[in-house]
Amino acid sequence: MEQLLKSEIIGILNSIKRGNAPELTDNEIKPQCFATSEHKFDLVDLRADCPICEFETGTAHYINGEGNNTYDLKIICYDDFIHQFTFADGKGHTHVGILKDGVRVADFLIYEQSATKAIFIVHELSDEASYRKIKVARKQLSDTLNQLYKSTRIGNYIDGFGQKMCFLSAKDSRRIVETEGMADGFNEIYKVLPEPIQFNWGQIGTHKFTAFETSYVQLKK
Repeated sequence: MEQLLKSEIIGILNSIKRGNAPELTDNEIKPQCFATSEHKFDLVDLRADCPICEFETGTAHYINGEGNNTYDLKIICYDDFIHQFTFADGKGHTHVGILKDGVRVADFLIYEQSATKAIFIVHELSDEASYRKIKVARKQLSDTLNQLYKSTRIGNYIDGFGQKMCFLSAKDSRRIVETEGMADGFNEIYKVLPEPIQFNWGQIGTHKFTAFETSYVQLKK
């Protein structure tokens, strides 16, 4: 996926760039990626060296598979990748973002690396309360899908995954979402946590993604 992004981002950005931004003709920028097969981990968006941290210390809490039977995940820092594309506007500003005003991007793309292509996730994190973030986050997730599907190659690659999901994790979104069913071991937790809030917006439904507001994500094997 990261190689597809590197090669296809030229056409994507040329279609959504500011009017005064120069046309992109080539790209040497690669998205930063991290791999993990840990059973439990967190994601945090603090512009740190690595967005993966200890379970229940960050913003989004992942429960990946069961014990030693986990998914081999690749995490792409999509927001950071897109915002590396800047230009000088000739008015003294040397690092102007290339995106048109109002175009949003989500923090992370996450996918299962094996040939089974079980899961593809677009994830937006926020340190704000979810009720303040949800409108903007919906647009971030929808706009990100709009950008990705401007490339036929990327769109076809994503559509090859068995499950396609979007998540918003805010600091008060303490819920559990599973990719398939409910594991008995989490029944007691589920009783005391609010149910995840499912939502739809723009390109989310168009591209047959399901979207949830939640901080706990269980990738069930």
